[in-house]
Amino acid sequence: MEKNRLFLICAPIVIIIAIFAIIFPKELTNFIISSTQFFYVVFDWFIIWLPLLGLGLGFYFAFSKYGKIKLGDAEPEYSTYSWMSMLFTAGIGVGIVFYGPLEALWHYQSAPIGINGNFDQQQAMENAMSISLFVWGLPAWALYTFGGVVVAYFAYRHGGSFSPDSCVRIGFKDKKFAKPLAIFILVFAIVGIALSVTASIAMATGQISSGLKIITDGGDFTSMTWKMAIMIALFAAFTLAAILPIAKGMKFLGDWTMIFAIALLLFVFFTGPTHYFVSVITTLIGKIITDTIPHSFELYIFKSRDWLVWYPLSYIVWWIGWTPFVGVFLAKISRGRTLKEFILCSTLIPTGFMVVWFSVFSGYGLLDEVQMSKEIVAMANSNGYEGTIYRILQDFPFTKLTQIITVFLFVSFVITTITSAAISLGIMTNDGINESKVKAAFWCIIMAIVASAVVITGKIEGIKAMGSFTGFPFVYLLFIMGAAFIKQIRKDNK
Repeated sequence: MEKNRLFLICAPIVIIIAIFAIIFPKELTNFIISSTQFFYVVFDWFIIWLPLLGLGLGFYFAFSKYGKIKLGDAEPEYSTYSWMSMLFTAGIGVGIVFYGPLEALWHYQSAPIGINGNFDQQQAMENAMSISLFVWGLPAWALYTFGGVVVAYFAYRHGGSFSPDSCVRIGFKDKKFAKPLAIFILVFAIVGIALSVTASIAMATGQISSGLKIITDGGDFTSMTWKMAIMIALFAAFTLAAILPIAKGMKFLGDWTMIFAIALLLFVFFTGPTHYFVSVITTLIGKIITDTIPHSFELYIFKSRDWLVWYPLSYIVWWIGWTPFVGVFLAKISRGRTLKEFILCSTLIPTGFMVVWFSVFSGYGLLDEVQMSKEIVAMANSNGYEGTIYRILQDFPFTKLTQIITVFLFVSFVITTITSAAISLGIMTNDGINESKVKAAFWCIIMAIVASAVVITGKIEGIKAMGSFTGFPFVYLLFIMGAAFIKQIRKDNK
């Protein structure tokens, strides 16, 4: 099936599902929750260790004879800094600003290895930080890297398309199931990307409006008029970035977003309890070394299932669901890199940044809980998620300036995420190789319309649930993609 025909099929599917999710969010969410509960209960053992498998395979290919394989004949198109900035802002984005202060607090309070699990305070805090980085660190980046390596290898070494179905079409080209399976992979990838990213737009709009209200000491920025104005501004920004060449749009945004993120991180690090932050970082590095494998096989069989389902397992499935578009975008910007460079840089460097970021912001949230005002956890428990990072910044100098920078980060991170998704969707529904400005813009329009409807109705549950639900097939499809990659790379290097 030609990519253009696929575009005409997938776009209506996304619109129809989105309309249904907005009109009947409770019914759709309840159905999906029932389905996912069954999936998690039956296949929890299968999901939990997948990131570790991806990490192990990645390191094997990086340090084996295959590590010297170069992706394309040209020199790298982008500097390592720009390359990593685009990867990072596409792959995680606004989540680290939103969840940074909260992640460890939630685990500290609700995890089986938290304060209610018969652990003393010190051990519960260390466990909370450890599970936070298990969720946001190596597992996420190992999955993204795996997706990117598979797409990049077939694109640069075999002239395939920048699309998750290319590996099946080429790796199993002599099999009858290759073509229908490739179409199945591509349809689920496109629909899942469009819906899950739409949820991010709607959530970011609320985060930005709340930030503006806090900065202006109560300005009416949470009204529907202001939310729609924010939505329109975001739409204009990410559409412009999506239709520009990557070197002028996404590269520029990625570079400056990381500059401001690093600046804010260093400011809090040096003006806050620096020794405490250094201690948390040191402890957390040790925890990553010692706890990654145990976390990858721990299902807390005799504990409450709720935390396991809605934290480690749902996060892993969400990362897997995003793997197709992050993998496509990462492959597109990685011409000229060797497999070893690709794997190690895109796994270890982002994880290193996450260690410092969560040590500072999640670490400060824990410090507030056990030694200070407890206001941060109170905000989180009262559904004031959007305000927690702004509350942290009130304890530091130049509060208004840093809060403004934080609003900028929310804006910039969501723009980079939507831009990379739109570019990937444009490539996948075009010829699979070249960027399509028209189709990237069209996907921007679809995602903005659906996100606007979500903001107006306030019914985001259905969209979020469907975005996560579409990630389930890739839990299994990743094995097929990996099998095609291993089969082809061994054949090519005999």
